Amino acid sequence: MTSRTPAALVATAVLLAVTACGQSPESPSHPSDGLATWAADTLPIPAEEGFSMAGRTGADGGRSTGSTSDVEPGWYAVTMACAATDPGTDPEHSSGQISVSSERGAYGEGDCAGSPVTTTLRFGTSEDDPPETVTVAAEADGHEVFWGVSASPTTAPE
Repeated sequence: MTSRTPAALVATAVLLAVTACGQSPESPSHPSDGLATWAADTLPIPAEEGFSMAGRTGADGGRSTGSTSDVEPGWYAVTMACAATDPGTDPEHSSGQISVSSERGAYGEGDCAGSPVTTTLRFGTSEDDPPETVTVAAEADGHEVFWGVSASPTTAPE
């Protein structure tokens, strides 16, 4: 079994940070419509063998996490999004963060101001790796944030 090296983790995190610059073309509903509506309008429906999850931080911010197990190794198109629920919160200064990781290490993170973002990530280092548990964490300071992730199997980037 091959384990992910620190250099590979950094390269993956940099890949996520660099590719997270482009926004997804969807126009999400406002978070005041409720978490389920916001997630449905913001995140693509995952393809077979993909996954999605959504949640919210507390009313005064804090950290919120979700996880899914048995994610098969391979390339995934991953869309991450987060948004402050209060319409008066300035999205450019909301200080919300979202991150994706597993027991093998960090895959990357982004801030809420530029979401939703879609990037391509490889879970596992080879097709022979066992399935892993993917964890999404969102953090906000002083305000509630909705967050969500949708991932679908895809091909390697060219």
